[in-house]
Amino acid sequence: MNRVPPVIGAVSRLRRFAWIWAGVLIGDLATAGLFLAIKQWVASIDGLTGPLLSVPSFLLVPAFGGLVASWFWRKLHLTILDCLIHSVSMTVIGIGGAAVFLGEGIVCLVIVIPGLYVILLAGILLGRLLFMPRDNGLRLVMLPLLAFVAHAEAQLRSDQQEAVTDEILIHASPAKVWPHVLAFPRIQEPPDYWIFRLGLPCPMETTNGGDRVGADRQCIFSDGVVIQEQISEFIPQERLTFEVSEQPTHPESYGHVTLHRGQFDLRDNHDGTTTLIGTSWYTLHVRPLWYFNLWTEDMTRQVHLRVMRHIQRLAESSH
Repeated sequence: MNRVPPVIGAVSRLRRFAWIWAGVLIGDLATAGLFLAIKQWVASIDGLTGPLLSVPSFLLVPAFGGLVASWFWRKLHLTILDCLIHSVSMTVIGIGGAAVFLGEGIVCLVIVIPGLYVILLAGILLGRLLFMPRDNGLRLVMLPLLAFVAHAEAQLRSDQQEAVTDEILIHASPAKVWPHVLAFPRIQEPPDYWIFRLGLPCPMETTNGGDRVGADRQCIFSDGVVIQEQISEFIPQERLTFEVSEQPTHPESYGHVTLHRGQFDLRDNHDGTTTLIGTSWYTLHVRPLWYFNLWTEDMTRQVHLRVMRHIQRLAESSH
């Protein structure tokens, strides 16, 4: 019975190890390089600036990195489990590099991790099929499909304004609720939302520069973040609408989202209670929109609820 000499076996394992890590590292470098190249190209066209995640497209570039990695692994006969494991390695190294060299904030990176992993894995699995030693005709199907996906994704790059609305029942009349809608003192309760605890600024207090249209107000967040606003609609005990006049400069939001306006509506239930309705409008500049908007909607709701529950406590305690 023939046996592989131990030295040759060790060399083979070392060579396999080297090719695996070459795929991981070069795949990550290819992803970062393509991101930066696209960012530079887009900036030269329309002056786009800001963090890396604002570059089209988060969807296709990591998949390209996965394809590059799978090319290095084409002769290693990796299993699906191997691909799952090595996708984790690529994701961890890629996220670490983005944190160290590109200055992305921790909240943004945590949000990116699930999508990055899935898209990298998709690229790796696609490459695993494309780079099979046998020519089974799959390339004739996959390559046109890739071209179609790239074209379709490009058509989904236009920004669109989103709105998030939440409501809460307050056991107090609109007259009791209204003063705390205009402005409220500092929230003493620590945030219970996990992304706030992770470092995303959370709302702390608001100031009111006047009870009229055109008056300035401020929404003050933790970490010294201040959103400058201007009242655009003022209907006492019914509606307060304000436009965002100056965008926050915190790295977790700068370049990722444009805040447009906020609104509070008070609905008198004629039974001594008030339904307080809060709405925010914003535009995302990260791709794919459907993925990042899932996170943005959730974070916006948590901002609404932290503020409205504070207003609820203040109004009901003065009832």
